[in-house]
Amino acid sequence: MPLVDLDALPPTIELGKGCTMTFLRNEPYLCRIHVTAIPASEGETLYVFPHWHDEHDELFRVVKGRLEVLIGTVTKQYVPEDGEIRIPKGVVHSMRTFHDEETIFEERTEPMDEQKELFFRNLLVDGQMPKDPLQAMIAMHNGDTRPAVPGHILWLERAITTVFGGYVAPFFGYKIKYHGLKEPNATTS
Repeated sequence: MPLVDLDALPPTIELGKGCTMTFLRNEPYLCRIHVTAIPASEGETLYVFPHWHDEHDELFRVVKGRLEVLIGTVTKQYVPEDGEIRIPKGVVHSMRTFHDEETIFEERTEPMDEQKELFFRNLLVDGQMPKDPLQAMIAMHNGDTRPAVPGHILWLERAITTVFGGYVAPFFGYKIKYHGLKEPNATTS
């Protein structure tokens, strides 16, 4: 199983129409998401489904525009003046941008590592949010993301991720593209 050298990959990937994610290097934030002003007549804006993380707190800040964020049971619109927002691990959250508004926001995790970049690169391997739930499940299983179900039943959400991402998706031939990290200056034999 080949390991990935993240520095050798393009820094920007497509999230879908009018939306990109740029992985930042040597910056306080891991990635910058840019959503153009998408008219309602041209389809959906960026929507990140309700989910949570087992191992990482997620932090973000809005650089431009507005971002609607659900954290736990509270939905709020954030703007640049709100500064950095922390979502503790284990807390369900989702995000949505608005039609006809350009939005730029940045994300990072604590602890800060490459796990989130590997997750996004495996999730968005086709340049858009996956339409196939099994592709999403295998990326979640190999990353630090769990889907939220009504009632936020932790053991059930972990089981869904394990069963569908760890067993069902591979059984049907689904794979992740990027595995682990290559050590800088490592040689292969």
